[in-house]
Amino acid sequence: MTKQTNKNINSKPVIIFPYRGYENNEQCEWYFWWTVERCKAIDPKPIVMLPRDTVIRQNAASFLKDERYNTLEVVQTWSVDTCQTWLAGWGHVLDKYPQSERIVLIPGDLDYVSEAVEFYDNLGSFIETTGSDIAIGDFGTGDKYSAKSLVDTYGSYSLLANWFPEISQSIRSLPLHRPRSEFLNIKTSVLRELLINNRNFAYEQTLNFLIKCWNYDEAKWKYNISIAPLGSLSDNKSFRDYRSCIDQIERIERMLSLLWREIKEPKKKDTVSDKEFADQYTAFFNAYDNLRTKSKGIMETARTTIRALLGV
Repeated sequence: MTKQTNKNINSKPVIIFPYRGYENNEQCEWYFWWTVERCKAIDPKPIVMLPRDTVIRQNAASFLKDERYNTLEVVQTWSVDTCQTWLAGWGHVLDKYPQSERIVLIPGDLDYVSEAVEFYDNLGSFIETTGSDIAIGDFGTGDKYSAKSLVDTYGSYSLLANWFPEISQSIRSLPLHRPRSEFLNIKTSVLRELLINNRNFAYEQTLNFLIKCWNYDEAKWKYNISIAPLGSLSDNKSFRDYRSCIDQIERIERMLSLLWREIKEPKKKDTVSDKEFADQYTAFFNAYDNLRTKSKGIMETARTTIRALLGV
């Protein structure tokens, strides 16, 4: 897919500081500061979202003392998890920089990148992308047993196919392999509409956006979505454990079932009698119960399979 870039576009980069910091992790530290420098191609003072609890635990000590700290706009925030830190960053830009045209979200907690030169070149192009309403950075992990791979393979793909099969098919045809990607480059006007006119979640922001970007009447995307292949990377190895995978899968299921109820719940129309509306509600409850039963089966299979693969 051809990338369209324009450095005259007013884009604001938002970098998420590693939740566990980069103390004693040279690779993660190098990646973070490389990302900072790359983002300066579109903004001389990139925004860095810094969790307050990371500061309190002294996991950002070297960052706070670094002379490069003053070249950044650092926003400290309390958040329940990384995805809520995204939300805080987006809100900061929407409130403080309402004239910005795009917001580019970049994770800062990567500690291993395969084919580094290719990945960083691709990431640079992704940061400067302007040719679509929403650009999602897609990547492989190079490890089928990484937390990201296990959660997507046995959780998000299967659960999404159960609750929203049309969206699931369209996501794969984009083609997007990581519907939970942390790399987002989005028009500010689209982001504002998604955040203000829809329910917000403190987790799984990308997957939530994809579901909200679907036109259910016309069975197509509301916005122009592009995919930017980045290469292969690895998430922080401290997240590769059974509990983390299950926590994330349960979180995904909770969000999907709630969104399905909100989207599919019958709406009373003046032309519909009370009896007809009651029948619609009965069909709605029956469909939900059927999908929830299937969802429970998917969850049980995921738990059993992941536990076996991880040797827990």
